[in-house]
Amino acid sequence: MIDTNETLLDRLKSVDAHDAWQEFYNDYWAAILRYTRKLGLSAHQGEEVLQETMLALMRVLPKFAYDRSKGKFRNFLLTIVHRKSLTAIRRGKGMPDVSLDLDDPWGRGILHDLVPAPVNEAQEREATVRWRESLVEVALLRLREDPGIEARSWQIFQAYVIENQAAGAVAAEYGVQLNAVYQIKNRLLRRLRADIARLTRNSGTLD
Repeated sequence: MIDTNETLLDRLKSVDAHDAWQEFYNDYWAAILRYTRKLGLSAHQGEEVLQETMLALMRVLPKFAYDRSKGKFRNFLLTIVHRKSLTAIRRGKGMPDVSLDLDDPWGRGILHDLVPAPVNEAQEREATVRWRESLVEVALLRLREDPGIEARSWQIFQAYVIENQAAGAVAAEYGVQLNAVYQIKNRLLRRLRADIARLTRNSGTLD
């Protein structure tokens, strides 16, 4: 039984972490690719960032020991993805990779071979917004593709919640009671929010 306070990143540190790594990949490969596209990277560059992020995590997590006094854990995964993306941008421009031992608040050299992350609060906020948008997009895709959700329920949810159509118009279009529209909205929103919260928590993007 996994402790409910134990994040997926914590589980990746264990000796026998194959299932955790598979879960991590299944949860975040699409979000990482979407994040890179938001930065203007090509599909090929995004795949490289995904692979390099996985390799970096496999390298650093077994030795990682979180010390809250040295910084916030919430940006751990985002920092790696963002720095790897910046490295890919530099390569795409024909610029040499940067290898720096930066001011590493974790004290374990996990930022070695990674270019500088956002240098001010505005850039950090922008990076966080891009990452959370990516998580929301992935959660929506997973909800849409969930075999346990009827196609019509998704269509009603999409029309009312995502496309912001009037509830009455949606009810009339799909031949359901107005209350059914509200029930579908509430039921799917609960599932969507729960998945987003889990992805956010497990990716280390909560304080």
